[in-house]
Amino acid sequence: MNFRKEFLFSFIGLMIFCAGIPVLSQDNIQSGDEFETLMQKIRQDFVSNNPSIDGALAKYNEQDGSFNDVDYASEQMTNWPPLIHVERISDFVFAYTNPKNKYFGDEALYHKIVKGLEFWQERNPWCRNWWYNQISEPQKLGVLLIQMRTGKQKLPDELENNILDRIREDGGDPAKWTGANRTDIALHWIYRSCLQRNAKDLAYALENVYNPVVYTTGEGFQYDNSNFQHGQQLYIGGYGDEILKGVTQVAMYTRGTRFAMPQDKLNLISKFMRETYYAVMRGKYMSFDVLGRSISRPGILDKSRTALFAKRMVELDPVYADEFRDIVARMEGTKAPGEGLVPKHTHYFRGDYTLHVRPQYAFDVRLVSARTARCEYGNGENLKAYFLSDGCTNITTRGGEYFNIFPTWNWTRVPGVTAPQLKEIPLAASDWQCMGTSNFAGGVSDSLYGVTAYAYMDTYKNINTGAHKAWFFFDDEVVCLGSDIRSFSSEAVYTSVNQCLASTKGAVISVGGKQEMLPSHETVYEKADWVLHDGIGYLFPQGGRVVAGVQRQSGSWYDINNSVNRKEPVEENVFTLSLDHGQQPQAATYAYVVVPGKRTAEEMEAYRKAASVEILSNTANVQAVHHKKLGIWQLVFYQPGEFTDGRLSVCVDKPCTLILKDADTRHPILHVADPGQTLQPIRVTVQVKGRKGGVQTVEFRPSDNPVYAGATQAFVLDF
Repeated sequence: MNFRKEFLFSFIGLMIFCAGIPVLSQDNIQSGDEFETLMQKIRQDFVSNNPSIDGALAKYNEQDGSFNDVDYASEQMTNWPPLIHVERISDFVFAYTNPKNKYFGDEALYHKIVKGLEFWQERNPWCRNWWYNQISEPQKLGVLLIQMRTGKQKLPDELENNILDRIREDGGDPAKWTGANRTDIALHWIYRSCLQRNAKDLAYALENVYNPVVYTTGEGFQYDNSNFQHGQQLYIGGYGDEILKGVTQVAMYTRGTRFAMPQDKLNLISKFMRETYYAVMRGKYMSFDVLGRSISRPGILDKSRTALFAKRMVELDPVYADEFRDIVARMEGTKAPGEGLVPKHTHYFRGDYTLHVRPQYAFDVRLVSARTARCEYGNGENLKAYFLSDGCTNITTRGGEYFNIFPTWNWTRVPGVTAPQLKEIPLAASDWQCMGTSNFAGGVSDSLYGVTAYAYMDTYKNINTGAHKAWFFFDDEVVCLGSDIRSFSSEAVYTSVNQCLASTKGAVISVGGKQEMLPSHETVYEKADWVLHDGIGYLFPQGGRVVAGVQRQSGSWYDINNSVNRKEPVEENVFTLSLDHGQQPQAATYAYVVVPGKRTAEEMEAYRKAASVEILSNTANVQAVHHKKLGIWQLVFYQPGEFTDGRLSVCVDKPCTLILKDADTRHPILHVADPGQTLQPIRVTVQVKGRKGGVQTVEFRPSDNPVYAGATQAFVLDF
């Protein structure tokens, strides 16, 4: 029998991923060669690992196998110090087994590996964060042991068996977890099962790896193609990284075998990666508002390492191989950040998140409602992020506009957010799974354009501030409106337009037609026309008290993440742009237009004079924008009512968001969504002035499945 046939036949029935495939039992195992085959594939993942270990050897304690600089008693919740021991021993193993390494087959190094593992086994450090005990440590040990099987000398059987027994005892049961955690635990079950030639445990592990690859209303992949972890919390990055790492890794191990990833699950993973996960990246940088608490970790926006997942998908999903190659090219810098991108607008109605992508720029909005959880701050991380979920916006052209800025951020000025300028930012009522309170948070999308709206009043602690906020998305600009801004806070209320790393070229402001460079400190401008910074223009069509500057800001990583022992000051030049609504505003408003792709003052001034967009209403009841060149009306109704501007009249009997396109044709297209997800019908009457029979009424009827309560519905009108 040839190798491929022997491999496939010996695995008949292994997978129980889908109905009709029986479970592999011990009786199915004939030769055991399939375990070595899997281990060979696992080793292939690490074939390029050729570490330099001289530095670690200098810290190695010959007497007991420890390292002199490792705090083995630490129970630190993140960046757990004892794990350094396992990582260094792993490096020793790869140095010992790599023919290109100067320590290849070195007997003295072999004894250090043995003694180091014996020390770890006897010392058995423990972390207060379960993730290190049940995922990180056993995964690293599993890979280490698989690689060591190729060494000139093998580990003593008793030592290897003791380590494997502890992995099983302490590593947890994957079925007791969800999402990325389930996949991660199942991964070290695969490692251990192969080493122990345990067919039953291997079948169980493989079942649990792919089990989370389904659409769900709990933790995991949502029906809008977003991802949740820790309850109803948006986690496209962070835990999204983890589940993709594990699933694509195992899919590569099992590719071409009878127990390969089922096609429906491969399709789901591919769709999530192409349309959501990599879509929230600009080049190699991920949007800061989809990362959960890990936003407070140094270097976290740089997702270069996750290009590996796309490289795997080139092989796993050849139908979209070219698309994945383009993703890799943009992440590795061989293509520009926007090269090959197709214009797209998505509102993730399950995740309360909007993503607007153009080749020239990306713009997103993160909301929180009574259906979703605020961005968490557990394990001593993300300690200033209270406002991060309240309509924050991420505006990028290059991709690195916010890279490592967060220690120096003024966290009352999160881009896009309207908030009181508190001296101390409160922690949410719960560090994990703290639900929002807004009953109106969502948007409408036709896949190219859209409107996102957020109505809230936050009475927590001394915030006492609320607003009606909306974002209107077009090709060349995003119109940002705020109305009904009310506050009973003792501090002034600001809407932050942006707060990002300052360009070395500075920023220009136009006031009453006169242009000047922004100073190196925040300055108040009563009648600003526009601001231009780093290729992005900000237009203020209705004026307002603009506060802007390019100044030095400082802080430390420890200020926002107590688990990171980096208390040294961090300084950055930061561009800040805000609107000051004063103290205790009542029914205040704002309007600004974000215009990416403008490089000169002349281009900004030309855009201002061209006036492509009209702000038709910005009241507590209705916000409406008309794009003259595109012929698109976009509206937000916070109450039942009517909007009319002389050309168009729209009447609704429930709050909603709307897009009307092609109003001058016989068959305009109306898109409707319910940000409140009330599961109630909405009656919309549209009248186009000057048209015979120009009145149409449609009824938005909610889906029978409440999962789609926030989804957009389209209607073709017939005039």
